Amino acid sequence: MSLFSLSRELLLIILEELDPISLLHFCKSSRYIHGIVANYSTLLYRYELGLSGMKDGNSSSYSPRARLDPLLHHRKGWLTLNWTSEDRLRIPTPTIVGVSGRFLYHASESSYHGLFQWSLHIYELRSYRTPPVDKLQYCKFNLPFEIRKVAIDATQNLLVLAELHFASQDGPITASLHFLDMWTCQQHPQAQNLRFQFQTDWWGALPPGHRISVEQVQIYGIMVGLSVRLGVEEGEGTTELVLVNWHTGIERQQRFTGDLLSFDIISESCLMVLSHPDEDEDDDSGESAASTWERSSDGLYLHERGKRSPQITIHHIPNGPLCSAQVISYDLPESWKAISFLQICPNTSLKPNVTPPTETFFHSDPSQRTTVILVEFPSHSIPAGCSKKVALVMKESLFQPPSVGDGTLSWEEWQDRCTVIHLPGDSEAHAFGVVGRKLVFFQSVGEENCVADSRSRLHVLDFNDYAAECLRSIAPQSPAWSWNEKWATASKIFKVGTAEFIKTSTTQVQSITWVDATEDAVVLYNEREGQTVIRVLTFGDTSACP
Repeated sequence: MSLFSLSRELLLIILEELDPISLLHFCKSSRYIHGIVANYSTLLYRYELGLSGMKDGNSSSYSPRARLDPLLHHRKGWLTLNWTSEDRLRIPTPTIVGVSGRFLYHASESSYHGLFQWSLHIYELRSYRTPPVDKLQYCKFNLPFEIRKVAIDATQNLLVLAELHFASQDGPITASLHFLDMWTCQQHPQAQNLRFQFQTDWWGALPPGHRISVEQVQIYGIMVGLSVRLGVEEGEGTTELVLVNWHTGIERQQRFTGDLLSFDIISESCLMVLSHPDEDEDDDSGESAASTWERSSDGLYLHERGKRSPQITIHHIPNGPLCSAQVISYDLPESWKAISFLQICPNTSLKPNVTPPTETFFHSDPSQRTTVILVEFPSHSIPAGCSKKVALVMKESLFQPPSVGDGTLSWEEWQDRCTVIHLPGDSEAHAFGVVGRKLVFFQSVGEENCVADSRSRLHVLDFNDYAAECLRSIAPQSPAWSWNEKWATASKIFKVGTAEFIKTSTTQVQSITWVDATEDAVVLYNEREGQTVIRVLTFGDTSACP
């Protein structure tokens, strides 16, 4: 008996049981099934979720029909880079500013009754993927220490602030993480300790030209990752990475040290570390090898050793004592030994097993999340066939938790699951961020070496498997697309192998010195003459109703 001989009622019962991806694939295989789906809003919404690389949220009060238009407007806004609303903020240039989760923050030193303190401002960002609210939330806190990094997890009401302590001549340099309730700025009720203190391997006063910075703070469930970097002249340096359970304040056993080092907590039991190892480092130890630095009376100096190509290492994070190393490594191309910059670009979409905010209509499918690694080569050592900057793009699901006995995969063994994107070489590309399967960055077009010239173009690369089909559904007649709404933008399909992706760019020059991105918006910063103008451009639809 053929499936298509079933009554429409039975087919609808079957189709209602399918998840968005399965329903999408079924529609791709049968025009008849696609015709049925197109006439039922519940099924059509689920089909469009699969096409958009999205997952249904937890909004019980809004029907699939009511969520369909916001989904389509959200998708079109990102594809064309034309937003629904713009919020602006003009402030004196702060010491730190950025986005964490669905919040914008900035912090700087201020004077209060003759005493110096730090003021932290937190703003909730607008979203059209949730029901409308009367007023977006705003908080201001005064703190007695210099804030070096901010991380926010609103699902846990958690605010993590990083601080550095520079001791006396003979004392260690330490970093502290403060675990706070994000609405009161007091100790979080689930944290046994207000702060965690990490003692670095660096002691005493820093020599001239040396600099300590907090590079990353990342929250995943009960885990918080912290990386601290010691930088010296000419871009050299070393980075230390530690993981801590913020509930107990207990540090996980493993620490990692390396020259160029970046990390991403994939799950509560799985850590990705990107590094540029030396020839004699041990691949399978689960720990980093000896430091590449030597201390003398007047500072730290690089101990020259041969470099291998960069390496992605996936570590198992044990709950208890580490019995044996569980590590799997992925080598990058052998010709990429000379590297000047290496980074895992942060992906701001929800990770697997993380609950979306209450009443969210839809969100990027965590199973489709993209990992993007940015690699920059020195001008004198660019490998043949490469641009100065390249982005490695792959699905995060490629990196599974390691098992005992896993080893190292050469580039030839896994390159087919990775896409290499050669970034613009005629001018500098900056501020790379990832949202779901989108890569956002800007490209300077102003005068080289002129700090005051912030003329730039914004670019979004969409690696969704069906992005080209979504674009054609907006304007099927055009091989190249131009949009003239709030911004003049252009979209085009580009191919890498057999895959089709979308690049959308502003054709008008914008004033940009930095960019952040969330699921709902791009955030543009323009710093000039002691002032910072922040523009939050939000995509979506304002007309949703229950």
